[in-house]
Amino acid sequence: MLSPGLIQRQSQSLVMTPQLRQAIAMLQLGHQELTQSLQQISELNPLLVLESTDTAPNTEPADSASDLHDDDPERFTSGSEQPETSAPGPTLHDDLIAQIHLRFPVQQDCAAALYLLACLDEAGRLPEAVSSLAVELGVEPAALETIRQILMRLEPAGLFTRSLEECLAVQLEQKNRLDPAMKALLANLDLLARRDWRLLRKKCQLEQDDLLDMLAEIQALNPRPGFDPRQPVSPIQPDLILRKNGPGFRLTFNHRLLPHCHVDLEMQSALDSSTDAGRQLLAYANEANAVIRALEMRRQTILKIGAEIVRQQAAFFEEGLSALRPLTMRDLATGADVHESTVSRVVNGKYIDTPRGILPLRMFFSTALQASDGSTQSASAIQHRIKMLIASEDDDILSDDALTTQLQKEGFAIQRRTVAKYREGMGIAKSSQRRRLKKTS
Repeated sequence: MLSPGLIQRQSQSLVMTPQLRQAIAMLQLGHQELTQSLQQISELNPLLVLESTDTAPNTEPADSASDLHDDDPERFTSGSEQPETSAPGPTLHDDLIAQIHLRFPVQQDCAAALYLLACLDEAGRLPEAVSSLAVELGVEPAALETIRQILMRLEPAGLFTRSLEECLAVQLEQKNRLDPAMKALLANLDLLARRDWRLLRKKCQLEQDDLLDMLAEIQALNPRPGFDPRQPVSPIQPDLILRKNGPGFRLTFNHRLLPHCHVDLEMQSALDSSTDAGRQLLAYANEANAVIRALEMRRQTILKIGAEIVRQQAAFFEEGLSALRPLTMRDLATGADVHESTVSRVVNGKYIDTPRGILPLRMFFSTALQASDGSTQSASAIQHRIKMLIASEDDDILSDDALTTQLQKEGFAIQRRTVAKYREGMGIAKSSQRRRLKKTS
């Protein structure tokens, strides 16, 4: 027969305190959102003082530089390295990033496209030649040019071009108005600037009315599609800075992105916990110290994840995109001894300034395929190699079977259907279509 009674049981459970929730939230925020959050907290907490990093004292801990090579005798100081300011991008920056991620499913292509985005000037054009940028990024110029051709046709059309003529030509092409007469007009923009109408009509073989109509079309185009005078320029700011240092690398946290936080010691020293006002100030002091601890935990965690990425992807920084190895967030979490969700929070919206440019942390993750010798190969590296083979085609157009044979000779354990899937995912036409295009060009 059942009867009422008392039972004592012991159990353990993890309770997320408000301070822990705050630390997790700060870890996921980018520097701009975190700065806004700190300003809001400071407005409500009189003991939390925010100072600009330009005027704040240098209180960066000695371990803020993560030495990735134990034999390096040099010590890093926070003032000896400054992050390189990325080339200012247009105010369409966020929208272009979203378009790039949708248009380039292959990791290396997406990273290269983001690199080109960081190189744009205020008019939306590339001031450097593609060949020079390809050397910096460690890719073939032909492959980078293919990516640029796709980028030029994003919205707004005409970005990523090298000249005014090319910028206008892309916009006219999108309107299906780039006929031979218009090409001739664009090739003689110097005559248009000098208003030499007679010679311009002769060069383009146009009647006056036709020339006036074409000039009206050109005037309706945007010669500087990346420039908006109503909006401020917003460059990418890296959270981490990586520099070559002897045989290894040196990784540092970019502490200049966030304001320096400290407790108002003068007000804290006047605390009298016996009064209601004193107890309220004590609560403010505890909250301010919790914020400072959360910021330090965030800094150490980002550095830890960044250092593990650099260790596991060291070949990429030496050789370029083709050396990007397969890496998942779970693998990185195991190497860094953190939870996988922590890795996901850290890489969200964070950037690293490297000798190969300012790159998003998320680009270093990709799936793996097994090679014929039992080793693993990054799926992104295989896709990059397929693009290289197609970009180097001359008169002999490579079919999917030929691509598969070549990749297998190079040690990739890959089947034809996988090659076809990767090719289609990169938006590359079939061999028959490429062959027809070659004949008509």
